Amino acid sequence: MKKVLISGLNTYLGRRASCYLQTKDFDVTGLVRNLSIFNKIVKEKVTAKLFELDLLRKGPAYDNFQISDLNFGIYFTQVPSLDNDIQLQLELLGLRNFVEICKRAGNNRVIYVARLMDEHFLDPVRNLLEALRVQYTIVVKSSVIGKESVLNRIFSKLAKKQTVFYWNWVASLKFHPLPLLDVYRWLREMPWESNFISEVIYLGGHEEVTFRNLFYQFLSSTSNSQKREIGVNKFFAKLLLSRFNDINKEDIDEFRRVLYYEKNVDNSTWQKVQTFEFTPLKAYVSMDT
Repeated sequence: MKKVLISGLNTYLGRRASCYLQTKDFDVTGLVRNLSIFNKIVKEKVTAKLFELDLLRKGPAYDNFQISDLNFGIYFTQVPSLDNDIQLQLELLGLRNFVEICKRAGNNRVIYVARLMDEHFLDPVRNLLEALRVQYTIVVKSSVIGKESVLNRIFSKLAKKQTVFYWNWVASLKFHPLPLLDVYRWLREMPWESNFISEVIYLGGHEEVTFRNLFYQFLSSTSNSQKREIGVNKFFAKLLLSRFNDINKEDIDEFRRVLYYEKNVDNSTWQKVQTFEFTPLKAYVSMDT
């Protein structure tokens, strides 16, 4: 059995990892800043063992935390953006203290999971991991789809309307989304102990799809209603997305980052070492909505 420690449970990827990363052969312990708040937010059954511990302020819980026989640690990027200096410094502080906990457990292997939007701002992260003399791998992943992901949240709002307003550039934009639960299965199956050390590797979906096609796949799994489509320009698309569809600013900002940074990534580095079969998008959309 592999024993792993995870952090970044305040993020979407980390929160659902606390529910789906654990298996009979993969023992997961998670660190959360405030357990009572976390328990109110999470809507699925948590399978990982959770400990309340603040990686930024430390304190007695940090000093007293012990874990043994750790195979590796997984750190999900926690801050909204690494291109903001204040947020970057918070990220580096949390990561440094996470590595210290791993080393205290006799483990020197850390997997840092970042987003495509972080791709050009990872040098400070890599420099820190090298300075700490840790055996690291930085995983840069595409955007995910799954229950409560930003794409699913926006699609669910649009699905309630009889008329869908869209900007054709966005609707026809092609990308390679990742089924969320595939990310956890991929993390479990990769041979981290002896591969990809001191490397940056990429993880992207294997199917190309437009945002329009993905929306209608989502719609077919949640509703049979037909939609009227009206194409508008960029200005009105932005205005109607927030006001007419009642989509909050945080989701719109995150969606913009998806539009700006998403691209087809090269999976060949890890595929040379480990085969992996992705879940077909159509089947996954129906399974995790």
